[in-house]
Amino acid sequence: MTLCDTQHPSATGAASAPERVPVAIVANAGAPYRLATHRYIARHIPEIKLYSVFTHEGMDQPWDLGDTSDVSPIDFGKGESVHDQMSPRRQLHEWRKAGRILGWMRSTGIRAVVISGYNDQGRLRLLHRCPEAGIATFLTADSNARGDLVTGWKRALKRLILPDLARRISGVLPMGTNGVEYFARYGFDRGRMHFLPLVPDIEQIRGVGAEPAAEAARRFGLTPGRRRLVYSGRLVGIKRVDLLIEAFSRLAKDRPDWDLVIVGDGPLRGGLEAQVPSELRGRVVWAGFQPRQQDVTAIYRNCDALVLPSDYEPWALVVIEAVAAGLAVVSSNIVGVAADLLGDGVNGRLFRSGDARSLEAALRDVTDAARIDALKAAAPAAFDRWFDEFNPAKGLRRALAPLLATGVS
Repeated sequence: MTLCDTQHPSATGAASAPERVPVAIVANAGAPYRLATHRYIARHIPEIKLYSVFTHEGMDQPWDLGDTSDVSPIDFGKGESVHDQMSPRRQLHEWRKAGRILGWMRSTGIRAVVISGYNDQGRLRLLHRCPEAGIATFLTADSNARGDLVTGWKRALKRLILPDLARRISGVLPMGTNGVEYFARYGFDRGRMHFLPLVPDIEQIRGVGAEPAAEAARRFGLTPGRRRLVYSGRLVGIKRVDLLIEAFSRLAKDRPDWDLVIVGDGPLRGGLEAQVPSELRGRVVWAGFQPRQQDVTAIYRNCDALVLPSDYEPWALVVIEAVAAGLAVVSSNIVGVAADLLGDGVNGRLFRSGDARSLEAALRDVTDAARIDALKAAAPAAFDRWFDEFNPAKGLRRALAPLLATGVS
């Protein structure tokens, strides 16, 4: 299946196209992966007029977002950080902000809304009031049954809030099968669930060729002929890059032709650099944060396997990026997308979250000279199978089917 297979016949052109149905997606802030998903939806569901409603502006990564006009961004949180979104002292502000968003929806004639998350008073207000206003209302989140680890009052609060939302809204749009299990656990009807994963710009990733890859190799000193593991993400505790360095240090002597590339930055970088044994420092490359997807992909082109050792990772766009770029993947079993995109022993390996020995065993298997090329060769078919089932435009089209059938009233 190609990335264009979900295009509706009306996208090919008609003598007089019908008026498009106004649909809003409410999310906290623009980021490359979010904008890529919205652009894909806008292109492949041409019957809708998509508005990207952002409730916050600040992110902790200075991404290069480029022109965003194709997704009609509407900003309600100029200068506000997503890190303050759940602060108790901000909840009255978030509730009031939701009122402004509701007013905008009414004046714009929004017929359907997809609300990302339920973790502040503003979102809860929207999830309650939009159905009352006659707007088809859907909840989407990266919630993951494997990562649903809260206990005590937080679990009790979930059991109070989520079943009530299940009765009020039109449906829920989980990102993967672990998301389906999560929402079913809290009373949502599986029959009203449709997949809506966040995805990167797949066409851009697949379009990065030999010349950008060669430039990345020169820029970061990636010697031709070497094999490489790569990590891409923030350098924070929950990502467990320390576990990766520990495992790589143990197998490095037995894999003299393999290096490790770390893409990303964060508060733990100094300590992680110090963790690398002195004899291996020439085999670990610190590429830093890369704000453009094409530069990250160019680094991937010089690598063989992505490693994501996180202790908590509800979704993980980097796994999708890596498989689309033709890499094998080693992932902890807590990672949301890995359950659907990673075939253990087919295009990579799963290991037990937090278990250094399990990670080392997975890395030894993937770095085996007799295994790595077959694992990489399986990546394109693995991606195509996954995208056929989890295509975000296909899932949203199914959710909006009753509305699209009636059009604009």
